[in-house]
Amino acid sequence: MTPVFARTAAPRLDPRIPVLVRPSGTLQLGWDPERALLLRPPRGVTAAALSALLRLLDGRHSRSDIVWQANTLGIDTADIAQILAELEEAAVLTSTPRRTLVRSVHLHGRGPLSDGIAAALADGRVRLSRTAPGELGERRRLPSADCIVLADELVPDPRLVAELVAEGIAHLQVRLRDGRGVVGPLVLPGRTSCLRCADLTRTELDGDWPHLAAQLLGAVGHAGPDTVLATTGLALAQLDALIGGDPTRAPASLDATLELDLAVPRLVRRRWHPHPNCVCRGRTSDVGESQDRQP
Repeated sequence: MTPVFARTAAPRLDPRIPVLVRPSGTLQLGWDPERALLLRPPRGVTAAALSALLRLLDGRHSRSDIVWQANTLGIDTADIAQILAELEEAAVLTSTPRRTLVRSVHLHGRGPLSDGIAAALADGRVRLSRTAPGELGERRRLPSADCIVLADELVPDPRLVAELVAEGIAHLQVRLRDGRGVVGPLVLPGRTSCLRCADLTRTELDGDWPHLAAQLLGAVGHAGPDTVLATTGLALAQLDALIGGDPTRAPASLDATLELDLAVPRLVRRRWHPHPNCVCRGRTSDVGESQDRQP
């Protein structure tokens, strides 16, 4: 069981998961009936000692320190290894600090989604800057940010979009369409499909799309407060995957849009492949496919 200790320096038990004690002394991690984990104390170990061990999993104690302190609680090294293995298999452990892919986010847009995302990112996790439509691109210097969020505008300025791709700046589109929320695609220039790839695909499916898009240019969508909040949360989840830098959690909006309809309710993931006629020459990411391919 030694390899278990070598995996990460400071394991952390997911702080979102409560630790409960059953009358039998078994610990229960979480209370979701499909995902809760039952952790039985090893022979001779009390529930209190096992709980104390779990409290050491706070991201500040190294594995060697955890082993030493758990030994003082009467838990031997082999049992500690088994407990940590169970926790890792159940995916309730994270390691800190994690590699941060995104340290700065620039929010471009004006509307309810822009306001909601800005409020959520004001907690200091990332450096946040903001501009309104018309304040970026067209000889105006792009901000120095790891990721730019294009929020609220149904169709963003294509010159700005082209500049983001040319400069290799990651960007995420977030908008409201006909009362529904649409998040994505998240564009990593040179690695994924881009917004122009999606427009070229739409044009193949509907030759009038460029004329329709011109009428939507710069317009802001509308939806109820419930959809605005849900769409904001969905966008934040995509950004969190970048901010956290978890290599096992690829954002679902890579090469795709996430389309939210609370009236049903339903969340559809629509895949957008790199288009052969697009100059971005993107390539697809290793994420799941969607069966819905309508524009």
